[in-house]
Amino acid sequence: MLRLFEASSHAKLYAEFRPNPPASLINAVVQAVKEKLPLDRALDVGCGNGQNTRCLAPHFRSMLATDVSPEQIKEATANNTITNIEYRVYPAEEIPAPAESVQLVTACQCCHFFELPRFFAEADRVLVPGGVLALYGYGFPEPYRDGALWTELNDVIVQAQVALAGFWTHILKDVEDRYSDPRFRLPFPGEVRDESHYQERTLTLDGLLGGISTWSGFQDHVDRCGAERGEALLRQTRERLHAVLSNGDPEVDTSAIAITVRYFYFLLMARKPVPP
Repeated sequence: MLRLFEASSHAKLYAEFRPNPPASLINAVVQAVKEKLPLDRALDVGCGNGQNTRCLAPHFRSMLATDVSPEQIKEATANNTITNIEYRVYPAEEIPAPAESVQLVTACQCCHFFELPRFFAEADRVLVPGGVLALYGYGFPEPYRDGALWTELNDVIVQAQVALAGFWTHILKDVEDRYSDPRFRLPFPGEVRDESHYQERTLTLDGLLGGISTWSGFQDHVDRCGAERGEALLRQTRERLHAVLSNGDPEVDTSAIAITVRYFYFLLMARKPVPP
């Protein structure tokens, strides 16, 4: 299992700048469970700071959420006000739950880090017959203006991605390909793919840069080349974003300009067969 996002500072950045899954996606997952089973207990694997967990929890009697990072679980626990969630430090390949004990297993923006065969075996073990396995994630933020892609601003975000080209692992391709590699094929028949959901957020310039600072490629860049190099990349990106937002006028204050971004999600779901 590839381990990232474990430092305390990064856990806080992740909590502040990463999006929550859209309500439409959460509803699609919940409805899939509800078609066959009661909404009793759900499991969120690789929960990070608990963003996905908190979206699911109101729909279920109880939630178990696990992550390999103690710092992420610490952040999740500190931010939690929902009484039916239990957070535990465990890797995705070792789920601390009895066999056939949950109706739903989810992994949001994280299973590209897992040892998938072991994770799938554990998901199969803990799901009740008829239970649902749902994997979902999202791509890079895409800025929109007047309902259309803001191409000039998006080009700057793409430049930041390219500048980190030597620091992305295979996970970038996995996410860009929306888990289309056969490795991500779910272990149950009838897999459903849904790419109709997106989350829209309004950010400032600092918020957009904060999101970039949570990218795994950026974090690896800082780890290997030092914080100064990371800050230099963020400064350069800020200057490019400012140039677009100000129409090239360096005197314009762009710090409070609202930037609409969309995160486009992909969802894979399948149901564990019920024995005849």
